[in-house]
Amino acid sequence: MLIKFSEKLYYTKQRYMYLEPTIGYVKGENFSVMLDAGNGPSQVAEFLKELEENSLPKPSYVILTHHHWDHSFGAGYLDIPVISTERAKDSLIELSKLKWDDESLCKRVEEGTEIKYSADVLKKVYENYEIKIKIPDMPKSADFTLNLGGIKITCFNNDNSHSDDAFLIYIADEKVLFLGDSHAKNYYTQPMSYDKVKLRDYIDKISKIDFEYAIPGHGNIFTRNELLTYLEKEYIKMRWLNGKFIFVPWLDYFNLNVTYILSTTILEKI
Repeated sequence: MLIKFSEKLYYTKQRYMYLEPTIGYVKGENFSVMLDAGNGPSQVAEFLKELEENSLPKPSYVILTHHHWDHSFGAGYLDIPVISTERAKDSLIELSKLKWDDESLCKRVEEGTEIKYSADVLKKVYENYEIKIKIPDMPKSADFTLNLGGIKITCFNNDNSHSDDAFLIYIADEKVLFLGDSHAKNYYTQPMSYDKVKLRDYIDKISKIDFEYAIPGHGNIFTRNELLTYLEKEYIKMRWLNGKFIFVPWLDYFNLNVTYILSTTILEKI
């Protein structure tokens, strides 16, 4: 479902059971841009169909927030240039060298280099389709701004807990930050967790951006306050213990102020 945020900004509602990410769409006077490529042919086809039904022009470019398959593999079913970070391009080149049959996926799950749920969904999404990994045509090593005509988007390189090859995409005219999965935990750790240093850097970085709403790759839109409060709570849960950072989930039961008091008094003495 294509949701209208404003006359110039749209985004899709995802189906989590298929790991469909949010696809963003920014309409300029000169050209339009797609934010993230979706996870495969079905999501791409539905997105393009809804653009046509709403009399919106096809995008001229797609910008990837990061390399993970659910955000990037749809690019193989698009005939437009792909923009990403240099690191995301390198990651997709490595993914293109892998085999994607059931046996190979199962082996990577056993090795811990693939997540079982993700692998199961990928097999479902591509049950009747070929996996086509498109290598980005326009990799960027620095932040940049794209003028679409009447609206600009700025892409910030970002190394976060979830991926080290991300773009944070800022639409200043709408005061919207398109997150991808940059705010999320590392899914390959047990349990899933944040890197404390990267999380602090991330909070500090987005705090300096003048946004009112943040659109995540999965889930509902955040207000600025909701996102920053959530991330600060996650940061406070992390504490140094026995030479390594630990995650303290029971702190969720306390509000942010009480959590801070507890974490700086009780936890430091454990």
